[in-house]
This record gives sequence, structure tokens and C-alpha cells, in this order.
Amino acid sequence: MAVLRIGDMNEITEQTDKMGKAFLDLANRGETRWIRYILTLLIVIATWTFGSGVVLFSVYGSEPEGLPMDGTNPFLDFIALNLLFVTVLVGLWIGISNAHKRSFRTLITPRDHIRWGRILQGFGLQMGLGIVFAAIDALILPDNYSYSLDPERFYKFAILVLLLTPFQTTTEELLTRSYFLQMLGHFTRHPIVLVILNALPFALFHLMNPEIAAYGVVPMLVSYFVVGAFLALVTLKDNGAELAIGIHAANNMFAAVLVNYEGSALSTNAIFMIHEVNVWSGTVAYIVSAAIMYWILFRSKRPVP
Repeated sequence: MAVLRIGDMNEITEQTDKMGKAFLDLANRGETRWIRYILTLLIVIATWTFGSGVVLFSVYGSEPEGLPMDGTNPFLDFIALNLLFVTVLVGLWIGISNAHKRSFRTLITPRDHIRWGRILQGFGLQMGLGIVFAAIDALILPDNYSYSLDPERFYKFAILVLLLTPFQTTTEELLTRSYFLQMLGHFTRHPIVLVILNALPFALFHLMNPEIAAYGVVPMLVSYFVVGAFLALVTLKDNGAELAIGIHAANNMFAAVLVNYEGSALSTNAIFMIHEVNVWSGTVAYIVSAAIMYWILFRSKRPVP
């Protein structure tokens, strides 16, 4: 039987201490006083507040049919929802560049270049595993899936998903993952504490999603927490946000284009529709999928360029 030696324990502790260090150290560049964090968040709120009016007027016009994003026109609703995230991204860029006086790239990587290949790797793995797990679920519960493709609507939405979804998911990653993780890094460098503290606000940010009303607060918050925890863990382990950016984009694109479900926040015309959602089993399936992905991504001990 293998015995865990003191030397092995020290090595594990050292690896844990180094996890995410280069990425978290980026918060020490430029202006780091807490007033700068408050100022940045105020800038984000301001650009979102002002930008919301501009976006809603530009998309719906001065006299929209019904209330904005009330489901009357899912096509315009999708455009408006994603453009609202662009206003947040602009505010975050202004805050990082002017309040913190550091490069916007420091929210993504400590390297001198963005690893686009790593983004594509995360995207491909998430999309591939999503298809595999959906296929298994469809084989087990075939009556829970229906073919819902409307070609005319599908192609319109597919183009919008490809163009706009990356803005939405990247904004979420840079604000709720990168910025908050680096901010929390001033207090603690313990990865488990960072993952938990980062996943909590990520889950709470989704309280307004329609899934909360459709499937219950507790199961949906647990589901969002698990997703946020995994993305935070991947970001720290990889010392960069590229993988999380790719994974998050693939997750949302999968739901928007391939397999959606009733009550989803993404009101798109996907190829297949799930009629009854069991959030708890879905969360367990995601944990299994995430574990497989984590093993594939980090099974090699060689440093990622």
C-alpha cells in the first residue's frame, strides 16, 4: 500500500500555494487601493445604466410592441440581452484602464499574449462533452426530447448566437471570475476558499433568470454555484481565464443552438427541446462532465505555454 510521505505532503502544499499565483498577482499591478475597486464597480453600473437605455431604444425603438424583453419578440430580446453585456464590458474596460491603470489583458492572462488555442480547447471540450451527455440522456429518456427545428428562425438565431454570445459569456467571465478572483486574492490565496467565495456571487447574479421561477431557487442556485466553482477552479489551475472563457461560451451556445429547455433564459430556437428538467440530476451530470474535462485538461504535468 502506498504511503504518503512528509515530502509528498510538502510538495502538494507547495503546488496548492502556487495555484493561480501568477494570475492573482496581476491585481498588484497599477492602482490597487480599495477605492479603485469601488470606483470601477461604479463605472460598470453607470455604463450599464446609461447603456441600457441606449440599447433598448436602439433595438426596440421609441414605441415597442409590448415591454422590452417580455417574450413578445424573442429575436429582438436576444439581441438586446447580449448587447446589455457589452455595456458592462465597456465599463469594466474603462475601470481597469483608468481606475486601476493596468492593461485590460491582465484580466485574462499574466502572459504577454492571449492563448487563443486554450480558448478553443476549452470550447471544444465543453461542446463535445455536452453533446455526448445529451445523447446519453436522450437514449435514457427519449420521450423527454423533441425535434423543434424551425429552419428560418434557427439560422437567424444561429448567426446571432455566434456573433453575440461570446460577448455575453466573456463579460461574465472577466467580471465575475477574473476581476473578483483577483480582488479576493488580496485577502487569501487558498484555492478552495477562492473557489467558494467566487462561485457564490456568480450564483447570486443569476437570481433574475427565469429558470429560478420555473425550477426552484435552491436547485438552480446549487447548479449555478457548481458551474461557477468549476470555472473558478479551472482559471486558478491554468493561471489564466482563457479556458473558462471558452468553456462558458460553449455551454451557452450549446443550449442556444443544439439543446434548449422550456423556461430557459435563452429564448432561442434550438434543434432539440427538453420538456422536463431535473435540475439535481443535471447538476450531477455536470459534475461528472467537469471532472472528465478537468482530467483531460490537466492530466499532463507539463506547463501550458
